[in-house]
Amino acid sequence: MLSQLVRALRRRLHPILQIARATVNRTVYALVARYRPLRPNSVILATNRGPVLTDNLRYIDKALDKTIYRIERHIITKRPFFARIAYEVRFIAAMAQAEYTLVDDFFPLVYPIRLRPGARLIQVWHALGAFKQVGYSRSGRHGGPPLTSISHRNYTDVIVSATSIRRDYAEAFGVDLEVVKATGIPRSDLFFDETRMARVRTRIRQELPFLRERRVILFAPTFRGRGRRSADYPIEDLDLAAFGAALGEQTILLIRMHPFVKRRPIIPEQWADRIFDLGDYPEFNHLLLVSDLLITDYSSAIFEYALLGRPVLFYAPDLDQYWRERGFYYPFSEYAYGPVVPDFPSLLAALDSAEYDEEQAKRFRERFLDRCDGQATKRFIETVFSPTDFPVGPAATKGAG
Repeated sequence: MLSQLVRALRRRLHPILQIARATVNRTVYALVARYRPLRPNSVILATNRGPVLTDNLRYIDKALDKTIYRIERHIITKRPFFARIAYEVRFIAAMAQAEYTLVDDFFPLVYPIRLRPGARLIQVWHALGAFKQVGYSRSGRHGGPPLTSISHRNYTDVIVSATSIRRDYAEAFGVDLEVVKATGIPRSDLFFDETRMARVRTRIRQELPFLRERRVILFAPTFRGRGRRSADYPIEDLDLAAFGAALGEQTILLIRMHPFVKRRPIIPEQWADRIFDLGDYPEFNHLLLVSDLLITDYSSAIFEYALLGRPVLFYAPDLDQYWRERGFYYPFSEYAYGPVVPDFPSLLAALDSAEYDEEQAKRFRERFLDRCDGQATKRFIETVFSPTDFPVGPAATKGAG
């Protein structure tokens, strides 16, 4: 009874606390911006997606290393209430003096801010392509933001993986089309560097020795639910005992749930040498590199995997429901460059027959990935920063993978 009262009180207080939080942050930013100068060449890399910088921010961090740009890295993680408030104030104060602030996901802290002249707020969104509808593209749907929301609207720059999807991101973030730049996505550069990919594969096989000399199937679905707090996956749609029996001795299954999903798969003890839960493995793209077959549903992993030229199975037993509740930017058939299986028996039957269709994948890449060509980090730097300030090339991005 007491716990129910506490939850009810939290629900009632949440909007009030959110308004107070936004007011404090907006005030701190305005005061610092009024009395302290903008620091030229200062860059904040900020994430709330995990304990370290990953993906695009890590590539950009490497590219800016040993240049005139001064980097601050801010990891927004869970903290006790008062510690969190203190950290947020310090972050906003730093942002008020930064010339560039980069974020890689939904980032509520920055949306109440009215940027000072000369400051840039850059969204380097973590996903490639335009697949599941996000942001204002979902307005009017359950869980979508109202059109009166302030989220996303103060970005000065947004990057995307292809010219053809600029309008989709402008709609999603409620920004003008010219704000959206088709630079390509920095972390996609990994898939065009054979030396770096070989180095990554070697390191992963040392870290995970059970991968060696075996066919690797990666199961990586997206989450169900409205967002981080309600995210889940119907793991009951996956009979792991039957899956283990179907794999064979020289095949293993890696399960990588979306980071939002807290419920972990229960792996049958009998098949613990064939099925592995890698939900905590930090670099998802590295798992793609060692996988021979990807099984997914509506995950943006299909875009990275298309750059590798390997087969994909789309396991989509709830396709109609997902379409109604979440929605896609384009018909699902335009994303499926591999077989779509509607139920678990069909999935098992397709494990050994899934083939890669190069023509279909080529059309997919041309539509959604035309600016992912191994030069995305370089193009991003040249678009957002001053290219005359430092050289950008293989040496500048070395080690990001």
